[in-house]
Amino acid sequence: MSRTVLLTMKQWWLFKISFPKTVPSFLFFFLVLVGIPYAIGSENLFESIGKEVNRLFESNKNAVVRIRIEKRGGEDSYCSGFFIDPKGIVITASAGQSAEALFYVEYRNQWHIAKTVGVDERSGVVVLQVSDDQKPFPYLKLAKSLDVATGMPVIGIGFPYNLPSSPSFGLIAGKECEYLNHFFPTTHLRINARINPGQVGGPLINSRGLVIGMITMSVKEEEWSYALPSNAIKKVVDDLCQFGKVRYGWVGVAVTKLGKEDAEGKVVVARLFPNTPVVGSGLREGDVVVSINGKKIENLSDVMDASFFVSVGQKIPVKVIRDGKPLLFEFLVGERPLDAPSGSTILPSSPEELKKVWTNPLPVSTAPLSPPIEKTNGSR
Repeated sequence: MSRTVLLTMKQWWLFKISFPKTVPSFLFFFLVLVGIPYAIGSENLFESIGKEVNRLFESNKNAVVRIRIEKRGGEDSYCSGFFIDPKGIVITASAGQSAEALFYVEYRNQWHIAKTVGVDERSGVVVLQVSDDQKPFPYLKLAKSLDVATGMPVIGIGFPYNLPSSPSFGLIAGKECEYLNHFFPTTHLRINARINPGQVGGPLINSRGLVIGMITMSVKEEEWSYALPSNAIKKVVDDLCQFGKVRYGWVGVAVTKLGKEDAEGKVVVARLFPNTPVVGSGLREGDVVVSINGKKIENLSDVMDASFFVSVGQKIPVKVIRDGKPLLFEFLVGERPLDAPSGSTILPSSPEELKKVWTNPLPVSTAPLSPPIEKTNGSR
């Protein structure tokens, strides 16, 4: 009598981890594709994974909505979005949409014009409010702690090509701050799942049904995609709901990396921008950055992440090494000006190139006293 063993997504990866490390990866996958379906009995691995994906899709699809974007003088476009609370707050990806666009949300086979709570072009997040007498709305929960490892299975839910919603199964393939010299404002999740037009803006869900990210773009002929992580979504949504804009922190430092791209290289201060909180602090160009606000700095992406999550008006400690000696500085975080230059947080090329591109002085950032900024741009 054969035994039937059902492998959930989590069990599948536990099996992989427990497999002998000496077995080459190609042999492991050969055994999985050929041998395992027979070894587990009447239900093979693919059927088990399919059932798990279907379960997650069916239990979460009602909180995912189709969105129509109507721009002045342009054609309507479609994307996906999802409710994040029972009161009707929906988030989606901006895809370059302006705050003047009209957003319509399809809910229960009816189109509802949505109030635009806020649009943040830098992170690509749009927050909408839907009103309907039939409350509460179905919603998805954002993962509070982002425990995401390479190889972790995930599913995306959205409306491909304006068709009915469907799931996309894939794996976390990496975490990056850059793609083809385009820098994200913070580390994004790269997924090796096919994401078609219309699915951008949809949720990325883990095996527990929690949202770990929002799909913001697809690349490589739609074979890869990137997602903004849930902790970044929370920061952006909280700011948009409270202030109508995202208050990004700014101290006026550009950094670059010397040496190897891995942790053996050094992240150094490349430039101090005039009329910013860092001026007069004692920090110098060439200082090796050790930590920012308690976060260890080994790569440029660490600087991006530390900068993304600081709050305006917050005092942050910055540790550096100068001439072999450790030094500690503290800065009052100001609010990022609209005309902050692109690449001001990370400087991948030489400081001289940035000086040629941008030479205008910035206004002094006074943190809590800064005037409201109605719109952010795509700069860093």
